[in-house]
Amino acid sequence: MATITYTVTVATGTTQYGTGNRYYINGELAPVLYLQEGNTYIFDTSDSTNDTHIFAFSTNPNNSPAAPYTTGVTTTGTSGQSGSNTTIVVAPVKKTGAPVLFYYCTAHAGMGGAAQTIAPTSETTEYNPQIDDIIEEAFERTGVHGGRTGYQLRSARRSLNIMFQEWGNRGVHLWKVKLAKIPLVEGQAEYNFASDSTNFPQDIDTVLEAYYRNNSTTTAPVDVALTKIDRSTYSQTPNKLAKGTPSQYYVERKLNPSVFLYTTPSSSVSSTTTPSSFQFCFYYLARIQDAGSYNYTSDIVNRFYPCMMSGLAYYLSQKYSPDRSQELERRYESELLRALDADNQGTSTFISPQTFYGDGV
Repeated sequence: MATITYTVTVATGTTQYGTGNRYYINGELAPVLYLQEGNTYIFDTSDSTNDTHIFAFSTNPNNSPAAPYTTGVTTTGTSGQSGSNTTIVVAPVKKTGAPVLFYYCTAHAGMGGAAQTIAPTSETTEYNPQIDDIIEEAFERTGVHGGRTGYQLRSARRSLNIMFQEWGNRGVHLWKVKLAKIPLVEGQAEYNFASDSTNFPQDIDTVLEAYYRNNSTTTAPVDVALTKIDRSTYSQTPNKLAKGTPSQYYVERKLNPSVFLYTTPSSSVSSTTTPSSFQFCFYYLARIQDAGSYNYTSDIVNRFYPCMMSGLAYYLSQKYSPDRSQELERRYESELLRALDADNQGTSTFISPQTFYGDGV
């Protein structure tokens, strides 16, 4: 738990108690404080304005009627002198939590304010369920409870992997978009993992967009976008080994994809001594990793967790509870739609005016 220090001073101010000497916390007039259970809060009262003002806590506003709160509270030194402070360790109270508190001056009324106590949070955002947790959740949604047989676990993992493959057909998932940089080789048209296992990605599904980069001037690299063409266009190219500066590329989507450049790099846009000077760069959609051992986590970002659970439940329902399949499919599609909607780039929208010529053509 954390330790937080506040600086306490006293000056004239106006609050719900009227005008007079009031506590200022970190320069703010009698603010509402939020004290988290388990944390330690040090109220530094060494400023000379605190002379004769003893900082304390109560369970009643302005300590009226008197109900001083002393649990976890210690006072050190004399207010207004060096080293003085009032420290509180906010003690968690089982079920009900710590009480609502109020800070006040034991000698002068109306100086303080409220100190709300709040339950602690985990302070983590790292929830990533293991494969066995995902399977357990999915089975529970199908209505299949109790222990799992080895076959059921293998069946569920197989369904999970099939669903991941299905997601690959649903569109681009931003968390799986990666950038590859491949050194250009003079006269080479085809680039794949076999030709360059160091730089060409092995997890590639398809290329989204590409550009040629000239790094020969390291302080001012130049990128030129390449045009993606289809198989028919590439096949009709008469001289596929013609050399020059690449301007087009074709993706051959097979088990291990290849990318073909046209034209092939000439000696002026390739280098054997400094390969990084001239690069074929492309953004690609990587395949989702398989569901591995049951104590592994998934290769999925958190915004897709709900639809991953719902989707596996739907897949399993087709095997173990067909009567629930329709309902679970509807829930899965709804969750997946929300995840895909959240998985967009959120770019600005530009509206171009429509231009009419002649008779509105």
